[in-house]
Amino acid sequence: MRRLRDFTGRAANDPALTQLETALGEVGANVLTHGSPPGGFGPVEYSLRLETNSAVATFADAGPPVHNHLARPMPAPTSEQGRGLALARMLLDELGYQRDGDTNLWRLVKRL
Repeated sequence: MRRLRDFTGRAANDPALTQLETALGEVGANVLTHGSPPGGFGPVEYSLRLETNSAVATFADAGPPVHNHLARPMPAPTSEQGRGLALARMLLDELGYQRDGDTNLWRLVKRL
């Protein structure tokens, strides 16, 4: 993120980059927690690139399929889990997910 911030000339407290960092943390934590095949560990691939006026991040993992993540609402305030993807959806311009064979593919887009 520092290279992206430096390349774009944005301040450390830039709202768009702060929102992107938060969303990356939430989705990345889910990928690291749930992105391994049952009974083992699998590789996680991550990339972050600048496309025109948007930052685009991708994650790929070998975990089990994720169902209905785009439809899940923000949980109740008393819930201790389930906020990560809902929060990422609110912060990003696009949060995409698809299953390709045995691989989960995540795409996060934030306009800068």
